[in-house]
Amino acid sequence: MSIVYQIFAFLLMFGIIVLVHEFGHFIAARMMGVRVETFSFGFGKRLLGKRIGRGGTEFRLSAIPLGGYVKMAGEESPDPAGPKTDEFYAKNRGQRIFILLMGPLMNILLAFTILVVIFMTGVNVEKYHQDPPMIHYVQPDSPAQDAGLKSGDLILEVDGRDVANWQDLEYMIGANPDQTVPVKYRRNNRESETRLSISSVSEYSMGYAGVFPELSTLIENVESGSPAERAGIRPGDRILGVGSQPVNYFELPERIQQAAESSLQLQISRDGESMLLEVTPEKSADDGRYRIGIAMKPDAPSERRRFGPIAAVSRSAQELVRLTTLTFDAFRKMIVGRLSPKNLSGPIEIARFSSRALSSGFSSFFLLVAFISLQLGIVNLFPIPALDGGHLMIFTLEAILRRDFSMRLKEGLITAGFILLIGLMVFVILNDVAKALPGGWNSLLPF
Repeated sequence: MSIVYQIFAFLLMFGIIVLVHEFGHFIAARMMGVRVETFSFGFGKRLLGKRIGRGGTEFRLSAIPLGGYVKMAGEESPDPAGPKTDEFYAKNRGQRIFILLMGPLMNILLAFTILVVIFMTGVNVEKYHQDPPMIHYVQPDSPAQDAGLKSGDLILEVDGRDVANWQDLEYMIGANPDQTVPVKYRRNNRESETRLSISSVSEYSMGYAGVFPELSTLIENVESGSPAERAGIRPGDRILGVGSQPVNYFELPERIQQAAESSLQLQISRDGESMLLEVTPEKSADDGRYRIGIAMKPDAPSERRRFGPIAAVSRSAQELVRLTTLTFDAFRKMIVGRLSPKNLSGPIEIARFSSRALSSGFSSFFLLVAFISLQLGIVNLFPIPALDGGHLMIFTLEAILRRDFSMRLKEGLITAGFILLIGLMVFVILNDVAKALPGGWNSLLPF
């Protein structure tokens, strides 16, 4: 059922995005007086469909639900004797460009509209994301420690870009795996600079530096008969410190190992009251590590914020600009080799993400729809033949040269672009598979 659910979530998300994209082409074509022969969800063999009106548009469902298309009269094989008045090539270049642009623009508009609705209905914001990027804990033997960064340092710039809050810092680190970048920071009111060699972690090749914000520890579960239970620790307790010293969530396991079989005095917050509980770690027979028998997670409080219509529009526009900038920055880094193509996700990964988002609620699901819709809208504008941007590039070149290219040349360019897209699709699908294998790409290409 998990696979079925993932497929359902993927088709629901992709269906919304594709239908909006193709509706953009469809409505623009009708506005320009172009007859639309087919509006298809999916490619390949027709499964079912219905033609609306005499000589009108056939709305159909096709066998391969990984996209869709609008087929306009005269678009693929214009009449050599001259196009009819309701055909695509009977329209001037400005009208043709408008028809092509409306697909990607509708995807961008969909993303914007979803963001506006979500900001108006309320969005959960983790409070620390908006805090100044002051380091509270540095992981031992991490890139940050090697760079000389310490607790209390305030990060000002990463790779020449201003860092306003922890959200900015997390992105700058995550988007620069296996890169050495300059970092400007403030310590004791003095500005200094160092070079941070960001490492790469997880199957997604995300950047890791080993710096963390101030986060206490929330106890999710306490094992029966464990040292924690004997000490009186309960689920829902927050561990704020060890002895008189504050302790970070990421630091706590290290402090437990350092204590070995000596007692630890934990500062606990329970129902608004503070208390000290003494617990003695025990050595695990499985791995030899010391433990107190708790399941824990970082305590990252969030707040639900609602915006009025004008504020929601403004905030959505800002978020759209931010996401667009990040998208182009990611592609730029891939082109120059500063970001691994392993970060690309195909239909398998998107299906996983969409099913998790749908399980988390409609707000999370539609946030993902907005993000993917924006990505597809942007990518569709890239000057690659077979994409809308490729057609726009051809029309632009024709306008500059003041002559139309031959249909043979156009078909050749589109075929080449289609082959490129098929190759890219094969890569991202294999990349999705590799992420699920223990050896990654080495499992697929052992030699």
